[in-house]
Order: sequence, then structure tokens, then C-alpha cells
Amino acid sequence: MKKYYSFLLIMLFCSLAVAAQKLQVDVDYVTSDASADKPVIFYTPNKKLSWTDFKGRPVAASEAAAITNAGFGFKMAFHSENNAATLHLTVDCTFSITDSWVKNNRKTPYILNHEQHHFDLAYLYAMQFVHNLKVAKYTMKDYNKVLEKIYTQCQTDLLSAQDAYDTETKNSQLADKQEMWDKKIDGQMSAYLKQ
Repeated sequence: MKKYYSFLLIMLFCSLAVAAQKLQVDVDYVTSDASADKPVIFYTPNKKLSWTDFKGRPVAASEAAAITNAGFGFKMAFHSENNAATLHLTVDCTFSITDSWVKNNRKTPYILNHEQHHFDLAYLYAMQFVHNLKVAKYTMKDYNKVLEKIYTQCQTDLLSAQDAYDTETKNSQLADKQEMWDKKIDGQMSAYLKQ
């Protein structure tokens, strides 16, 4: 199952003198962005997908009943003033409305539950990304490399989790494995939301 992962990097260029500045890093999770260039749904805990959110054209040749195209990304803005620099990172987790689809004869609550959990997994890894960004050590010299390493690792981990989810449940066809994954993902969501 292919997933959509957005990676948008916005940066203002700074002079070499900035290298001596102190660097502060702020990280925020956002649930909206007026500059989004595609129709997306930003992940908000406790808000569930509905079949009306899946507006992509189904791939008739695909064995899949539905495809959820979800992932996380970030934007970066850099501000420098009075020998102090601030790197502001905004992280989002989105569901692509036009790239997600369902076959007409497959719109069941059971399959929607499976697809919702793909979106939930994307959110859990977005939150892991936020956590890793907040605890990382940055310098003016290496912050780009640090960000790239954290982003790449979290995306790799998300892709592995999504693949394991589909493989172990056989794309939701194995009800006992689906129930196991439902409990696992719901448990992780519940634990995260209690923090």
C-alpha cells in the first residue's frame, strides 16, 4: 500500500555570521495550514474519517478495497535577531482526500476502521517525530543534518509499521489479526492522549 508523505521545507537563508549565534528550537504540532496545496484533512485526535473523505478514483485492478494516503511532514522557518537565532518547526499529519479511495461495493464500517488505523499510525509516528525533535541537540552548524536524520528515521519507522499492519492483517482480511492491531493502535493512542 503506497502512502503519501509530505516533506515541505521552508528556510530563510542566513549569512555566515549567524553561525556564532545561539540557537533556540521551537516545535509545534498544527491541525490546519492555509497554505496546504492539496485538499487534506489534518489529524485531530478523536475525529474519525468517513467514507465521504475518500474522493480519489479507485484502482479497479487493485486487490485493495480502499487506500489511505496519509503521512506527516514539517515546515521550518528561521529567524535571527540580536545574536540569537530561532528555528521554528511546525509538524502536521495529513490525510490526502484526492489520493485516498474506496471501491463502491466495499464501504463497510469494518474496512473504514482498518483505514482509520492507517491514519492513526501516521499520527502516532508524527508525535514520535515531534518528541524526537524536542529532545534533540542542535547547533547552528548541524541543525539541518539533525533534522534530516530524525525525519528519515521516523518516516522509515512509519513505513515499516504501515507495512507490518497490512501484512499481518492481510489488508484487514484476517479478522483476528485486525482485532489484535485495533487493540494495539487504540492502546497506543489512548496512552499518548493521556500524556
